[in-house]
Amino acid sequence: MLVRDCMTHKLITIRPESDPMAAISLLNAGKFRHLPVIEKDGSLVGIVDRADLELFLATAGSPGYVKRNHRVDQLMTRNVITVNPDCPLEEAASLMVQHKIGSLPVLENGKLVGIITETDIFKRFVAILGGGSDSLRLTIQLADKPGQLAELAGRIARINGNIISVVSSPAEQPDRFNFTLRVQGVDLASLLAAIEDQPGLVVLHQSNG
Repeated sequence: MLVRDCMTHKLITIRPESDPMAAISLLNAGKFRHLPVIEKDGSLVGIVDRADLELFLATAGSPGYVKRNHRVDQLMTRNVITVNPDCPLEEAASLMVQHKIGSLPVLENGKLVGIITETDIFKRFVAILGGGSDSLRLTIQLADKPGQLAELAGRIARINGNIISVVSSPAEQPDRFNFTLRVQGVDLASLLAAIEDQPGLVVLHQSNG
């Protein structure tokens, strides 16, 4: 999955010479936390964050003083970390964690085409994990060997189960892997009966939702 699949395309931006009160008004109206700052030619020059604006406004004096004496480019972050639309979603998430930031402007051919936030990524990961779907949730552990997951999928298919999502993670043991599956089309008892005798398989968690 790529950034272009999750990013916000309809952007609200602000100019560097705008006053901080205007930035706060835009953030409040849109109920978001970050504003890309762009020049007349559409080039990205920074990003301004709600928390930074609110901290500044709390210490800068009256709104009139702020409007007359301050500009957004005095508060924005200039060295902005960006991604392109074809960046894998997990790499974008890794960048946010690494740099402790909540959003990434998306540039294509040097122009701002979108923004992706931690909320966008969180929502997509919930969808990938099958959260909110009418499905069984099963976490199992398998040996880290070729064919183990394929055998599990075959067993589920033989009882007409439909796997709608699979997420893997390393187990504590170096030769094992944990898999969380969402399965539709079968009941939990039938699912467990179909997989219980697969060699090396351990059921870690099971639920109906």
